[in-house]
Amino acid sequence: MTCWTITKDYLADPNARPGTNSNAVGIVGRPCGARLTAQQIIEHPDAKRFRMLDDDGEINYEGYIVGSDEFAPLDHFGEPNAGCTSIQVQENGAWVYV
Repeated sequence: MTCWTITKDYLADPNARPGTNSNAVGIVGRPCGARLTAQQIIEHPDAKRFRMLDDDGEINYEGYIVGSDEFAPLDHFGEPNAGCTSIQVQENGAWVYV
């Protein structure tokens, strides 16, 4: 199962409540049955950092993911919420496109 959380929202409305589409910090994406909290995802030994970008190459969101479906944050949140078109994960200190 793949779980993810948003830790930085570069598009956030400063007046919006965290954990919403207008301020995504703290949003957790997880399939039915996965029970990890945002903090558990961040601290998980298999967690990878990710970031989602729009078609201009601007970073819209950053977060952490646990699991093998590295497109999950993009498919489930980044694309429908902000029009993100690509996702990168951090591997050995470098950002690589998935």
